[in-house]
Amino acid sequence: MPTMTLQIPTEDGQADAFAAYPDGGGQHPGVLLYMDIFGVRPVLEEMARELAGHGYYVLVPNVFYRNGTAPVVELPEHIGAEARPTVFSRLKPLMEQHTPERVLRDADAYLGFLADRPEVGAGPVATIGYCMGAALAMRTAAAHPDRV
Repeated sequence: MPTMTLQIPTEDGQADAFAAYPDGGGQHPGVLLYMDIFGVRPVLEEMARELAGHGYYVLVPNVFYRNGTAPVVELPEHIGAEARPTVFSRLKPLMEQHTPERVLRDADAYLGFLADRPEVGAGPVATIGYCMGAALAMRTAAAHPDRV
């Protein structure tokens, strides 16, 4: 299965992202998979691969790209109860800086990227996310009912 790390131009810089899509060429429905607060990491890349295995082109952008490439904050191998307060204390300010205006500007860039990919078929794309990413997916869908 093809995967790649790439850069998506946005109004505020370059968002690093992970993409996965099926083997064999052709065009596939697009999916914008928003990260949770912990960011783009192996478990999200595996989720993207799983969706791609079902026939989708899946894009997982680092929404905290303004603060660096993923991982923006170093994460422990397991984010258990004892690690969560420290990790959240470092990530919560990044989440609070990610305003609705930034979300929508970035969504325009991500949707434009998907529309321009030769591997992505014409038509609307799906958005999905977990935790914080679910809110981003809903904002994107509400702002772009013709594209999502």
